[in-house]
Amino acid sequence: MKRCLAPFAIATSLFAPVAYANDALEAKVRAYVPVVSLAKVCDLRISDAASGDHRAMFEAAKSDPNANKLAYRVHYETQTAYIKARDGGQRVAFCRDFIAANSQYAKARFTAVVEDHMSDVSKSVQKAIAHNVCGAPPVKLSKADWKPYALIKKMLQNEQKVARENAETNGWNVTEETTAVTEQFCAAIKTR
Repeated sequence: MKRCLAPFAIATSLFAPVAYANDALEAKVRAYVPVVSLAKVCDLRISDAASGDHRAMFEAAKSDPNANKLAYRVHYETQTAYIKARDGGQRVAFCRDFIAANSQYAKARFTAVVEDHMSDVSKSVQKAIAHNVCGAPPVKLSKADWKPYALIKKMLQNEQKVARENAETNGWNVTEETTAVTEQFCAAIKTR
């Protein structure tokens, strides 16, 4: 009789709810796994402040079978939600909402790139870009500011071109994708 029950016990253990790791590790798994899971598809960059915590959490999860199962389940649920949104034509909105909800861990790569470039230019260049791209009040540029202004404007055009090509390749809404790039650009400028 014991021999017949053994396979049944193994089978039910596969469907049993995941037993959780310690509370701190569980909280980190629930916070970090979705960010890492969507990093590529939503064009995220894990913030420098969180990257060390991510690595430590993944190492701890590897050695804890309960945390490892939880990480797998959270990754699966995150990917399923993304695919459902993408197939429903809501990819940009899904990623935008996800980035907003998880901004302490990640930000859009393009926003990070813009913030990095904006830190290298004068306030008048930042204001001129904000005016020409985002509808802010006009500003005059000095002769020295025209070259950095042109470089940043070219960067935006390149990012919009990449977004358009990705949209066409993947069958996404081209207007939505390019508008999302412009919105990310304007959001990065407003935070300066």
